[in-house]
Amino acid sequence: MAWPCGACGFKNGPQNEVCGGKGPMGCKAPNPGGGGGGKDFGGKDWGKGKKGDDFGKGKDDFGKGKGDAFGGVMMPWMKGKGKDDFGKGKGGVPFGNGKGGGKPGWKDDGSTPGYWDDYTPGKYYEEPGGVVGVEGLRDAMTRAIEPHMHTEKQWKPEDMVNKICMSIFKVATKWYKDDTRHKEAGSSIQAQALLEEFTEKIMAGLASVCHDKPWFTEIYLSEGVALAAINTFKGGALFKRTVAPIIVTHVDEAIHRYREEERHQKVMWDAVSTVGIKSDYHKKANKHLATSFEAAHIAAKYGTSQAMTPALGMVQDFVMAWIRDFCKRAWDILANGISSSTPDQQIAVVTMLFQYFCDPAHTCLPVDLVSQLDMPPPANWDFIAQAVIQLWAENAQYAGN
Repeated sequence: MAWPCGACGFKNGPQNEVCGGKGPMGCKAPNPGGGGGGKDFGGKDWGKGKKGDDFGKGKDDFGKGKGDAFGGVMMPWMKGKGKDDFGKGKGGVPFGNGKGGGKPGWKDDGSTPGYWDDYTPGKYYEEPGGVVGVEGLRDAMTRAIEPHMHTEKQWKPEDMVNKICMSIFKVATKWYKDDTRHKEAGSSIQAQALLEEFTEKIMAGLASVCHDKPWFTEIYLSEGVALAAINTFKGGALFKRTVAPIIVTHVDEAIHRYREEERHQKVMWDAVSTVGIKSDYHKKANKHLATSFEAAHIAAKYGTSQAMTPALGMVQDFVMAWIRDFCKRAWDILANGISSSTPDQQIAVVTMLFQYFCDPAHTCLPVDLVSQLDMPPPANWDFIAQAVIQLWAENAQYAGN
């Protein structure tokens, strides 16, 4: 039976016999590593160092070489590039100074904080000073979930905090690696636009995790997202004149707009499902509604409608542009996607559809317009029926000519 060499592990001969220079390390004695230029550890092979040197490529300590090596042998957690200690290079999982390539939580001196001892993938870790994670994020999210814990039936409080923090941190980390726009000089308007885009990315990431949670549309996320933004953009030229409280304000506005857009989409789906449009045409109808809604913001001929107040007139102008553009896009739905394609039935379907959108219980009207009104349009708003009838009359006249 072949036994492993006591020095290098090469299976050679009888027990306790060294490999005699046949092993992969080339050792000849049971006490390798004594230096010298032969085939001992510290010589020709392990570390490729000079006489008396240790692990590494000709230097004194681990990782002082130029490659991803532990004495010439690749280790998956060693990705440093030419610095003194574990992980001070440019790759790998951050620990210590946050830029290295060692095991998560290992500091430069090799020590580990207590909460890193049981490192688990998918678990959010945070160190004071922003060394790991986003400083203050865990505390912010812990306070944010407190009013909503009674509505959560599946996740424990610590699971809620971990999933939210991990989702925010992952998006922010990827952004920091892939997007460098914050490093370029620019205006405050550009900084605000970048914050809005950053917030939308984080909200989309959170939605993939929490979309079915009743508290997701109500939980206060502005502080946590703002902390992630500050951690990601700090030091960038674009934000050199942007104070932190303004970042929170911009993030709060971006989250509100994101939630409004999500709510609008839900209201549109609900409306399409209730006014008599065939199920095969629901997706197409929703697409046309969303597209025409966006187009109406600019396409509306503001100031042309007669109304009790100028503010109400602008709302009417928007609604008229929305109806007109939808009907132009959705001619196939009105011709084939309802039970009867008579003009009266078409008018009824479009009227019910847009009265649903303007109902104050679940309005989809732009906030910028509605906020100027003393009171929102009423349920079953008569203007909708009159506008649809007028549109069909115009189309009939055009077809007759």
